[in-house]
Amino acid sequence: MALSRFIAVFSPKPEQLFEVAHMLSPRVEVCPPDGVVLEVPVRCEQDTLDRLPYLITEKNFRVGGAATRTAAIFVAKVSPGTLLPYGKETEFLAQLPIQHLSIHADVDEHTLSTLSHWGVKTFGEFASLPEKALVARLGQRGVFLQKIARGEDARCLQAYQPEAEFKEVQDLEWTLNTLEPLFFIAGSMLENLCSQLKGCGLAMGALQIKLKLSDGSCDERSINLALPMQDAKAILSLLRIELQTCVPRAGVVRVLIQAKPTRPRIFQHSLLQPTAPHPEKLSRTLTRLKAIVGNDNIGCPELLDTYRPDAFQMRELELERKVKRKGRSGRQRAGKASSKPSVAITASVRLSLRRIRPPQPIQIDTERITSCAGPWKSSGDWWMDQGRTDGWSREEWDVELTAGGLYRIYWDHGKKQWFVEGVYD
Repeated sequence: MALSRFIAVFSPKPEQLFEVAHMLSPRVEVCPPDGVVLEVPVRCEQDTLDRLPYLITEKNFRVGGAATRTAAIFVAKVSPGTLLPYGKETEFLAQLPIQHLSIHADVDEHTLSTLSHWGVKTFGEFASLPEKALVARLGQRGVFLQKIARGEDARCLQAYQPEAEFKEVQDLEWTLNTLEPLFFIAGSMLENLCSQLKGCGLAMGALQIKLKLSDGSCDERSINLALPMQDAKAILSLLRIELQTCVPRAGVVRVLIQAKPTRPRIFQHSLLQPTAPHPEKLSRTLTRLKAIVGNDNIGCPELLDTYRPDAFQMRELELERKVKRKGRSGRQRAGKASSKPSVAITASVRLSLRRIRPPQPIQIDTERITSCAGPWKSSGDWWMDQGRTDGWSREEWDVELTAGGLYRIYWDHGKKQWFVEGVYD
């Protein structure tokens, strides 16, 4: 006989089911949307069932027990309050209508219609079908459904593991009106957090600190680290810069620090290259720069998906990039290409445009223009709200002046004026 049993519990109000289930068993699987399955030792099954009515406030819950999790779910749904003896799973399920398969598995109407055309009306008739013929007609999905009809577990219980929360809270006995005592307390809290992260093989990817102030308000700060870190002293230096940049407006009575876990960075140093700067120094430098120029003015520029001239946005720096290594076929192709004789290509002279930022308004004198090319029309964002000024409409020209200069100019339809955008070198 099995050493453990399964108890399925369903309730119209499943909010407290998960909390109650973890009080009774360490192995709990969630059955969305309104149930859980507990794995308990055989000797504790009756005691668990006796404790359920006292722990669940909702009285209309359904419970059932069996030697397999599949049978326990059907027992709780079809015959609540039943404890199925060991070895009676197939006998109990044999009389159930075939439509009840949808209780435990996602069965489409086409499969149920196919089984109906075959004359299969109950679980017992479906369980007695030859397996090879079933695979030939329904594939592996048919075998999976047949195991359910027999009360067998097609897979093991998927015990839910709650995500670990790395958080430190400190209620202060007195109000801290200066930052130095706060840094001393935050340092010990960060040491504990880093020790917990190291024990789980993780690192800190971001940091959130909540300060409860003496005036009843709450001061919240978030620090995104450039690289995953496990050094509490380096993280404290970043927190020091953040708080010194914008000092809390009142005394601190409670401190909460929460870390966002991530995978640690693995360093592979080269024997042939000089040692690179430590990543903690880079994070400290970026934090100091943000304190000087602002969070929105530091990062990596990224072009926007638009034809608007010079349209870009700043995003967070991504220092860790996956380098795609060239495969064998790529090396072979490269070798073949290099073996071909080189062909001399005569390139025409190209001019470079030196941009003027911002473009300067000008007055056009057509008598000084010897030649021109254009116009190149560009417009967009005219569909935006009328109160916004995001739309643009312009006609660009390249003009050559009698003095010998070559310029890029454009006519702005919104401002009704000419601008010079750059000069060709």
